[in-house]
Amino acid sequence: MLGEFVPRSVAAKLAERGRGLPEHLIDFSPDTVRASYNRQPFLVSHHLDEHPAFRLPSLFALCRRLPPSEVKYRVGVIPATADFDSSYARFSKGLSLDDVLDRFEQSRAYICIYNPERDPAYRPILEGILSEVAAAIDECDPVITWYSTYIFISTQDSVTPYHMDREMNFLMQVRGTKTVALWDPADDEVMSPADKDRLLSMFGSQRATYSPSFESKAMTYELRPGLGVHHPFIAPHRVTTGAELSISLAFTFRTQKSDKLTSAHAFNYMLRRCGWLPAEVGHSAVADEIKVVASNAAKVPISLLQRAWRARRMAT
Repeated sequence: MLGEFVPRSVAAKLAERGRGLPEHLIDFSPDTVRASYNRQPFLVSHHLDEHPAFRLPSLFALCRRLPPSEVKYRVGVIPATADFDSSYARFSKGLSLDDVLDRFEQSRAYICIYNPERDPAYRPILEGILSEVAAAIDECDPVITWYSTYIFISTQDSVTPYHMDREMNFLMQVRGTKTVALWDPADDEVMSPADKDRLLSMFGSQRATYSPSFESKAMTYELRPGLGVHHPFIAPHRVTTGAELSISLAFTFRTQKSDKLTSAHAFNYMLRRCGWLPAEVGHSAVADEIKVVASNAAKVPISLLQRAWRARRMAT
């Protein structure tokens, strides 16, 4: 599975470790985090652009020593409306990774390095960032349960198509520029309650798709080296690079709170498949907690729920 689960014994010490670091790679504003974290996007400043591990020669060397499954790539001009999940397969044009690295700019390439934290040289750096994030959000969202990092290397005018992830994210620009468009996942036009239930029902489930009517609702952030932006939980987004080579790091993570939300949405999705119309997650803390317990306890068989729904229909 992608990413790293954080053991409870480690999670309990992360924030303290982050506060005790002699130097920080990210400059968090406590007031901004307190006011905006997981409610709306906000900018952060960082120092990753000063670190030699995030320069192009180091990153290309990392690509060559990681397993092939950890380095995904596309080449050519990618439409902004392309399906995100199938884009790597559709736009690789049969090129090998060595081909892409050797002719990176000529092929208009886009590379995503998955899980660089699994590399011995990068793990201490990214574990340090994990501690910094844990310390920053400790008051409002303690206990990080999982994290995964991605390094994006792309030529000019490349596009990461509209999509949404199943976690929170800090996207930090290291080289070049990026325009990040984010949408509010609480907007029912952008993501309906059923969309969110389906998205969080299982890894690989269908993501809600883009509509041109969303464009006027986009929150747009211009990133340059030393700037990053916070993506709230499951916030839809689209990213385009500027007129030069771009490098950025996405630090994605989950917490106990987001895990509970995921369980409640997954239970809602199971009810929808059985014909029920459940109350939206977030309307009632008590109902959400019951859904979490039910989802995690025994994974109620769908056939049992379907029989209950039919019995209810017959009784009305």
